[in-house]
Amino acid sequence: MIASLQQAVDTGLRESFKLADVPAAWIVVLVLAPLAFVVCVLGYRGESISFGGKLLLGTLRFLALALLCLVIFRPVRVERREEVQKAEVVVLLDDSASMLRKDSYAANEPLRQAAARFSKKEGEATRSEVAIGLVQDALAPALANRGYVPRVYTFADTVAAQGATIASTARGSSTRIGDALSQVLAAYRGHHLTDVVIVSDGRQTSGSPALDAARAAQGAGVQVHAITIGDTRAEKNVKVELVEVPSAAFEGDEIAAVVRVVARGVPAGARGHVTLEELTGDEGRRVVAEDDAELGEGGARRTLIARPGPADPRTHERRFRVSIPTEDGETLVDDNAVEFSVHVTPEKIRVLYIDGYSRYEWRYLKEILRRADQNIVMQSVLLSGDAGWIQPSTKGVAALSEVPTDRKTLLDQYDVILLGDFSPYAISPDPQKCDEFLRTLREFVERGGGLGFIAGEYDNPRAFLNTPLEDVLPVTIEAAELAGFQGDASVEFRPVLEDPLNPHEIVRLLPDVEANRKLWEDVGGLEGQYWYRPVTRAKPGAQVLLRHPRDGARGERYPLLVAGYFPAGRVLFSALDSTWRWRLFHIGEHDKFWRNAVRWLSLGRLKSGDRRYRIEVARSTYNLGERVGIEARVLDEDYRPSLESDQKIRVGDPDGKVGDLELSAVTGKPGTYRGSYDAERLGLYRVWFERDSGRIASTEFEVTLPSLENQDPTPDPSLLAELATVSGGKHVDLAHVDDLLADFRGGEERREPISARLDDVWDRWSTLLAALFVFALEWVLRKRYDLV
Repeated sequence: MIASLQQAVDTGLRESFKLADVPAAWIVVLVLAPLAFVVCVLGYRGESISFGGKLLLGTLRFLALALLCLVIFRPVRVERREEVQKAEVVVLLDDSASMLRKDSYAANEPLRQAAARFSKKEGEATRSEVAIGLVQDALAPALANRGYVPRVYTFADTVAAQGATIASTARGSSTRIGDALSQVLAAYRGHHLTDVVIVSDGRQTSGSPALDAARAAQGAGVQVHAITIGDTRAEKNVKVELVEVPSAAFEGDEIAAVVRVVARGVPAGARGHVTLEELTGDEGRRVVAEDDAELGEGGARRTLIARPGPADPRTHERRFRVSIPTEDGETLVDDNAVEFSVHVTPEKIRVLYIDGYSRYEWRYLKEILRRADQNIVMQSVLLSGDAGWIQPSTKGVAALSEVPTDRKTLLDQYDVILLGDFSPYAISPDPQKCDEFLRTLREFVERGGGLGFIAGEYDNPRAFLNTPLEDVLPVTIEAAELAGFQGDASVEFRPVLEDPLNPHEIVRLLPDVEANRKLWEDVGGLEGQYWYRPVTRAKPGAQVLLRHPRDGARGERYPLLVAGYFPAGRVLFSALDSTWRWRLFHIGEHDKFWRNAVRWLSLGRLKSGDRRYRIEVARSTYNLGERVGIEARVLDEDYRPSLESDQKIRVGDPDGKVGDLELSAVTGKPGTYRGSYDAERLGLYRVWFERDSGRIASTEFEVTLPSLENQDPTPDPSLLAELATVSGGKHVDLAHVDDLLADFRGGEERREPISARLDDVWDRWSTLLAALFVFALEWVLRKRYDLV
């Protein structure tokens, strides 16, 4: 609500003259005037003097009678003291997030010139910049010069009063024109409010009906005027959106960006050229991929691939920009490009793979992990291995003799842990070590580690139920599925993709989506399977990647591959134990599947850099104006929660400006630190720990327009025109602001009397002398003409 206001009131002094005792007009006209005529004209009619003499004497008598009447009518001077209420004009300036949009005005030169005039920018300015310049430098001064008192308010979700300098941020999550107008009318009740001027793009997104408020204004005698900000042509817009980009990658990896191009108001069959550029130092750009896309409202997907390249040595990131040229006459031009960054880790993924017996799945998978990817280093433990047998590991990496169970080793030495078909209580004869192993695996995932469950005929996943890892599993298993596989193991089946048009990166083995689908589902693709471990369903928040083509229960087919998060780490469950069959004709695709799986599982840890530091935000996208909550978890050198009272992090905004932010320790949660950040601009923000001039843990988030403000950001001049018509006001665009100002002519102040004083004018010596002079002159002239 608007706070109580002080009226714009002055006091004034006005002087006037009046006849205090003058009779009614009919007496003057019908009685006194004829009587004066008789006395003055007919009184000398019979005298034998010249006409000039008669005229002179009649005139003197008339003057004498008039002076007598004037004295009788009592002329007085009136001195009045008045209260002068100046006319007030409220200016409502739209402060919602849609005012951050940039309009091209390409087909309207007068509008373009007006926008440049008010924003003082030759290039494209935001609607907010145009509106602030209009109000602050043109509208408010013009009103003040014409005797009005301008009152400026910004409005979006709420209404805020402004001073001489307008503090508009254009961060409101909704536009409430009706609410703002209603609040102004209520707050100015009793004031001499004559007009309201709304400066907005006119697109109301919530709140009470604006037309009802305009009718209330008309009833109160207040005219509502409106100035539309923005390009008022029908929307013609092409925008590019990110569908999927990796948050992290390895040195030497290609980086695939999946984008969507959405267009409105363009001719059917039109095409646009999509470009992927890598941003280099000193604002340089280098084109790394490009493709054409059909322009339409359905949104055309394109996958652009950047070949391996060096990362920034300081940030360990590669930064990219995806763009599409603006179309002729395009109304909105600030969404034709989007930027993103990919953290490139120079480290290798450290994998621990544990299995219970030498099944085929273990034999092939441990070889893939050991040889197929130079970015993976692996240690494996086969529980059924004979004493003295050397456990498999990557060349140059020490072989293990037993499953590591201590907390420090598991948290510090590994990024991904794969659990095959074994019971967790078979890893050690000491039950306490088994319990510590399970508790530490849960903490490992909580701190960003990747954990994979590879089902088998005996123990996985059944043996992990009723343990600390049951909550970590991305699937639920009810009693009906505990019995295991009950189908016909001689019948072949091929898993089907849950989302073939947008496959998860683990199951995207070919770049073309249709070829990828055929690889998974059609004969001639990956070899079929004969066995699977039935599970009831994926847990809420988990993502099913593959399903059984036929078998299922409770109205849905069984999930065969499920990915999930817990909470910062990543979890993968595979219900298949014979993926090795894919090697019969597709060795490369089998290798790629497991490389993809391990890489995806490792991403939570790779973004951290130093395993003792984790930093994260609750969401990857925030609305403009929202406060971003940041949480960090820090361990000391012994991998125990840090006891420091605070931690300093760095924040980089979309323009590359970097500042410090302090996180405070959370009471009752050792090693956990929290803080908040107010993002004031749209774009991508980066947050990181920095030690010895290097980044050791980082995350990022994007600030976008609120959903209500982004659904349809085109101006709505028709609503503003209706508001003006209903209330008797005027609606103009930027090019005709002067026409509106011409209607404010001034002189609309309201005066209320405070006191009055009467001063008799006749009661003076001058009045008596004038009367004596006139009578004496007439007497002298009568003697001259020998009249008695």
